[in-house]
Amino acid sequence: MAGLERSAARLEERDALHFEQCLPSAERWRLYADFLDEAVFLDIETTGLSPDYAYTTMVGLLDSQGFRALVRGDDLDELPEALGKYRLVVTFNGASFDLPFLRSEFPDIPTTFAHVDLRWTLSRLGYRGGLKRIEQATGLDRPGALSGLSGYHAVLLWELAQQGEDGALETLVRYNAEDVASLPRLAEMAVRELAAGTPMARSPVPSAPPPDLTGLTYDSSLARYVTRL
Repeated sequence: MAGLERSAARLEERDALHFEQCLPSAERWRLYADFLDEAVFLDIETTGLSPDYAYTTMVGLLDSQGFRALVRGDDLDELPEALGKYRLVVTFNGASFDLPFLRSEFPDIPTTFAHVDLRWTLSRLGYRGGLKRIEQATGLDRPGALSGLSGYHAVLLWELAQQGEDGALETLVRYNAEDVASLPRLAEMAVRELAAGTPMARSPVPSAPPPDLTGLTYDSSLARYVTRL
């Protein structure tokens, strides 16, 4: 009983980190419904797989106010401050890649938010592999000019942008935005399925508003070009 009272108090205080510390990674989906209004969906692009030899080129953030891109050479240094206002960060494979990579490069990133890694959440439902493979398996894939791009192509787009190629940076940002925009849809689907048969099923899973990406222009011919490289 004392544990339940303590948890109720922590929920009232909006202490998501308390619940992260109480739950194994595969169970942290339980935080989603209660903290969605103070959550951010995050995805990063880098020049490689390890911060030992690579660096972050941009970070995409999606919250209830919409999508924001933080880009190296522009406003990427604002990332620690930007993350400070959230109680929950939602990623795909962020426990193994995104967050360790960012913490290596930005040691002052806050440690006050909880983290839900959808890779482990979706694995509970039998979905494994990369983000786009899981999108296809769940019927949530997104046809479009950028659907064939991968992290490798994101590296090429960054290199082209550094060489002054028109439209390369905009295409990279839009590619990242589409990846980030996929996370709320997958999260909502997964939480609904995992909650079935539990007391949590009595309450509807809240939906994150779909982001408006129409203002993020991109070069479809450039996207086709990098996929052929």
